[in-house]
Amino acid sequence: MTDTSIQTPAASAVRRFAIGGELVDLVAHDRGHIHDTYISTFRAADGSSCRYLHQRMNGTVFTDLPGLMHNVERVTHYLADEQPEGGLDALRLVRTRDDQAWFHDDRGAWRTYHFVEGTISYDQCPGPEMAHEAARAFGRFQARLRGLPATELVETIPRFFSAPYRLEQLDAAIRSDVERRVPGAATELTFVDERRSLVPIIEDRLEDGRLPSRVVHGDTKLNNVLFDVETGQARCVVDLDTCMPGWSLYDFGDLVRFTAATSAEDETDLERAGMNLELYRALVAGYLDGAGEFLLPEERQLMPEAARLVTLTIGMRFLADHLAGDVYFKVSRPGHNLDRARVQFAQVASMEAQAAAMRDAVR
Repeated sequence: MTDTSIQTPAASAVRRFAIGGELVDLVAHDRGHIHDTYISTFRAADGSSCRYLHQRMNGTVFTDLPGLMHNVERVTHYLADEQPEGGLDALRLVRTRDDQAWFHDDRGAWRTYHFVEGTISYDQCPGPEMAHEAARAFGRFQARLRGLPATELVETIPRFFSAPYRLEQLDAAIRSDVERRVPGAATELTFVDERRSLVPIIEDRLEDGRLPSRVVHGDTKLNNVLFDVETGQARCVVDLDTCMPGWSLYDFGDLVRFTAATSAEDETDLERAGMNLELYRALVAGYLDGAGEFLLPEERQLMPEAARLVTLTIGMRFLADHLAGDVYFKVSRPGHNLDRARVQFAQVASMEAQAAAMRDAVR
């Protein structure tokens, strides 16, 4: 079937993939901070149609795109073929017409996934049941990847999970102060200074062998779980760009940071920012349902501290990017990354106020 109806640079990229039929629709999908995403519809000769998700990958953020796609291929193949996910769908890549997992030309680097139909994602958690289901999905995702040696994956963003490294980046941004923004962030910088002792608690344990390196997801926001529109159960874990060697509790900590938040990530009214203890308890129970069988006793004990550390670390990243001139995360207004950092730090303060209850939830 000849396909000439849609003529745009994105459509030209989409047609490089081995998809049969005619491209009848292509729309931008405005999600995430990093990549440009599109959803296409292809119609076959018999009138049936299929949808696909396409991404023009950000080569500035991910400088090692071959390594990134090696990881994505390895993980998706392992989950789908070697180790079925037992109730969770595995993402499936669509190969190019010359049988590659992705392609790169002078207009960018592109990949394509089969669209997971009948699912929905959520930016905010409506209650404990969904929190439990999302945490169980991420825990099961980790559990299913236990047999995949972490050494088989590339560290696509060096020291991505390292809180001490993120603190070093923040300190470097302070020294450079290229946009002269340090004075306007004095309160936030003091907040970080008062918590420097928290920063190395995981790194120290990794270095002395008390905690293992495992394959982790690395971006466990609630909206990276697709839920079945009819049953409400988790169907698929998506956004595998940061699947690489790391520490298991990073996934739990980032899930708490995002899902138990009482406000949007860029809320400007900090009175609304904090951590919902009821959702935290559901996340603990769900994550242990999915991953509890392989966690070490010390890992279980560190779950509350991991949530606080990851939230502080993401806040440091937002703050460093603000000071550096907003070069990493997409922004839509002046001071956007500073607002994001302030929300993270308000969540850390909320966790500190509820520390005893957080420890009790794990026990």
